Order: sequence, then structure tokens, then C-alpha cells
Amino acid sequence: MPTDSIRVYDALSNGTSVTLGDTMKLSRTSAQFSLLKGEMKLKYSDVWKNSDNTEFGGDVYQVLNADEFFSLNKGKNGFCDKPVRWMTIRNLNDSLGEGAIRVGMLSIDDWRTYNANSLGACSADSFTLK
Repeated sequence: MPTDSIRVYDALSNGTSVTLGDTMKLSRTSAQFSLLKGEMKLKYSDVWKNSDNTEFGGDVYQVLNADEFFSLNKGKNGFCDKPVRWMTIRNLNDSLGEGAIRVGMLSIDDWRTYNANSLGACSADSFTLK
């Protein structure tokens, strides 16, 4: 899970190394992926409680530089086709082991309106602390 200092995570999900890269650097204020340019500037928003969707949920962060980050990475390796406005981070220690997290990316204006039948889900990938 994010901390004040940057920590490095290795990709676990199939295909993540092709779209985002093999590693992610994550803190409470930023996320950086080895295949993408720049970094997402993050601001904590809330906890997504009672999420019935296993791909998204947990701590929710607003991407403060969504448009800028998207313009640097548009069309790269199957990266999202719209700016990522929200990042969700769910603890997966119970299912994938200590240090495992699920990172979801949403391109919708308000994450609270998302459900499994909504458009606006961009990516959901698992990582483990290096």
C-alpha cells in the first residue's frame, strides 16, 4: 500500500509488463510506471467501501495531472484511451501474499458513479512489493 516514501513494486498480472511496464514506483502522492513517461500526481480522496467489483476498490486517489499524463502516453502499448482521473489501490495480502496490491484506473469524472456495467474502467493490474 502507498506510504509517504516511494516504494517499488513488480508487476504480477499477465500483460502488465506490455502496457505499464515491469515496475511501478508508488507513494501517497505519485505513481510512475516503467513503460510510461512522467508520473501521475496523486491526492487521496476516500475509501471505496462495499465495492462488489473485485477489480476496483480500496483507497481512491485523484490523478491531479490526468490530462498532462495522458498527453505524454496516449496510444502507447494499449494504455488507456482517455485520461485516468482516478486510481484505486486495494490490498491483496490475503489472496496474493504480503505486499500485493491491485491498482485500478478509471477515466470517469466521479469514481462514486462507477459500477460493473459502467464505461470508464481503463486498467486493473496486480503488483507486489519489491
